[in-house]
Amino acid sequence: MQEHAVNSKIDTHTFSQTHRRDPLSVGYFSPDWPPEVSSNGIVTYVASMLKGIEGLGHQSYVVTPPFDDSTELKHDSQNVFQLPRRPPGGMVGYLINAVTRRIRPGMPFKSGFARAAHESINTIMSGSRLDIFEMEESFGSVGFLSDRLPIPVVVRLHGPWFLNGKAMGVQQDQGFLQRVQDERQAIAKAFAITAPSRDVLDQTRQYYNLPLERAVVIPCPIASTPREQRWRSDDCEPNTIAFIGRFDRHKGGDLVIDAFAQVLRECPKTRLLFAGPDRGCIDDDGRVWHLEEYIRDRIPGALEAGQVSCLGQQPPSKLRELRRRAQVTIVASRYDNFPYTALEALSLGCPIVGACAGGIPEIVADGVSGLLFQAGNADDLAAKVIRLLKNPDLAAQLGHQAGESCAEQFSPEVVAKQSIDFYRETLERWSQSRNGSLKATTRL
Repeated sequence: MQEHAVNSKIDTHTFSQTHRRDPLSVGYFSPDWPPEVSSNGIVTYVASMLKGIEGLGHQSYVVTPPFDDSTELKHDSQNVFQLPRRPPGGMVGYLINAVTRRIRPGMPFKSGFARAAHESINTIMSGSRLDIFEMEESFGSVGFLSDRLPIPVVVRLHGPWFLNGKAMGVQQDQGFLQRVQDERQAIAKAFAITAPSRDVLDQTRQYYNLPLERAVVIPCPIASTPREQRWRSDDCEPNTIAFIGRFDRHKGGDLVIDAFAQVLRECPKTRLLFAGPDRGCIDDDGRVWHLEEYIRDRIPGALEAGQVSCLGQQPPSKLRELRRRAQVTIVASRYDNFPYTALEALSLGCPIVGACAGGIPEIVADGVSGLLFQAGNADDLAAKVIRLLKNPDLAAQLGHQAGESCAEQFSPEVVAKQSIDFYRETLERWSQSRNGSLKATTRL
């Protein structure tokens, strides 16, 4: 195979006819690693993408912040590159950051990150070919990085702050607005964009008043679960509800508790298994509640009676068993782009009640692969949960279709093929744009 070398000294990237069907070499930024020790959805996405594109015969790399040296990597560590622990640029870098911090707080973090990521990517390119790099939009750091690379950077809309920050109840102060503006700038100048859901892409276009003509919707992938390993009505615990997510306003943990109080009136033998960290939930009056405090206020005696079990953060293997154990799984987010909590339940064929918010309706088809409730409405959530508790045949029917739909639409192989096709189109446009710029410069 003829290779086209890419390194930091090259200012063009030619995607010639001979390479249009060759295997690609794709880099991803992951905010944490390895996936076995992280509950971050972006990390899960990157790990699933690696599986998909490598299964199609392509090469992949991961750039990630430094992790504990004692961490055992189950993935190929040769393809995982950690950001340097020292600030790139040495003493000069320190001085630049110190001056910039006075002028604009937050800028040193973004520019320092871009320099560190650039150094890691150069390390990859010094020994291998790298065609394209993909990274989230958070903080607008990707804008700094794309200016430094001789290859196209794809911006992945994992969770723009104007959506996620608002859903979390974050105060919309100057810091909030600055982050939103920084992300807008990075998104506006992105050479290519992918979005997990149609909803997040449409809202980003509308909020920022940007056409984003080089953007496409490509869902997040998840490994298919073999039919014999999926949820079964005969094996689950009747009248058991599972909620997996943080206790905060964003993920709707408070709505789950409020709805469960109503469920108990109709189905008094029901249990709620609440798995996830307690981050504190901001109510409409601005008060911050913690999980057990909130439960005791809304359902006195439920903790002591074992009606609600607070399980804290659990490893992925435990969460799979928890979902199989429950008769109903809830996804209650006030907003979510394309949450893995919903995808994981779908993959396992679990009966699911999800919020009609963000990209969740693009994962769960109402009345086909699950039930949707009005986002933020605890009454409607309770009604949908009660419906499935009282109709186990319906729950089993929805769960079966959930598993089948997930395998057809969201398997790593299916999503990776969509991504590779888009990467090739992006490389073609990149090559044409660079060739056009080179010709214009030559004429001058």
